Amino acid sequence: MADFDANLLKELREKTGMGFADCKKALAEANGDLDAAEMILRKKGLDKAAKKADRATGQGVIAIATKFPKAVIIEVQCEQDPTTQNERFQEFVAQALDAALALNEVNAENLLNATSGGKTLAEKVKELIGVIGENVVLKKAAALTAPDGGVIGQYTHFNKKAGAICAMKIGGGDGAALQTAANDVCMHAVAARPLALNRAGIPANIVAKEKEVFAEEVKNKPENIREKILEGKLGSFYGEKCLLEQVFVKAADGKTKVQDFVAQEAKTAGVSAELVDFQRLELGA
Repeated sequence: MADFDANLLKELREKTGMGFADCKKALAEANGDLDAAEMILRKKGLDKAAKKADRATGQGVIAIATKFPKAVIIEVQCEQDPTTQNERFQEFVAQALDAALALNEVNAENLLNATSGGKTLAEKVKELIGVIGENVVLKKAAALTAPDGGVIGQYTHFNKKAGAICAMKIGGGDGAALQTAANDVCMHAVAARPLALNRAGIPANIVAKEKEVFAEEVKNKPENIREKILEGKLGSFYGEKCLLEQVFVKAADGKTKVQDFVAQEAKTAGVSAELVDFQRLELGA
């Protein structure tokens, strides 16, 4: 194998992220032409990506970025947890967040088609697979925009396997005083796993299925109390699954609901506040 100037090898490695041996081999094949060697390595990376596309991705990260009044949250999966500490993997996550902030409509499909540094995120995924040697999937992406004068909250769990963002509408003053409260609501959402903001947000098929189960449970109860028991069971279901009706995880009394916590914090700050939306992602969920 031919020897090449160390600076040439270094430049090729920095451009592609490929290992020393692969770069040296590509330079030899390209007769020292840096651009041609880079193209050889890119093709090799695409071949690797195609071969690894069906491999399971059970690890990864949930990542959040904000650029007021917008917040984005994404899920990027990989095969092994140590890969999340890889510099190239982290660089890709950062690029994906920046691209998401620039999009009007944020979802995984749109984000993969977005460009960063002259390449689509889909192309960057394939290149990343070629560099790190395992499958990578940009699985989910979502965004929220705070109402005028509102607040965006965010929270990422310490292991980066779950996170949430929320938007609050603020009236009658500066919403900055509710920033901590908004972040606390996101922390609650990560821990309590709500299905929706309120009752209207829970899909009708899920509600219908729960009603079926409850009806079976009370079928032998006296008819005159059956409906009341059903209402109670359904109310408890909503209390467990609707963010606003859940008992706030940091409530000292063990009974203050999220909507009441927000109202209390707003009253203390001398403003009005309404939690208008949230997005929660959990790795693999």
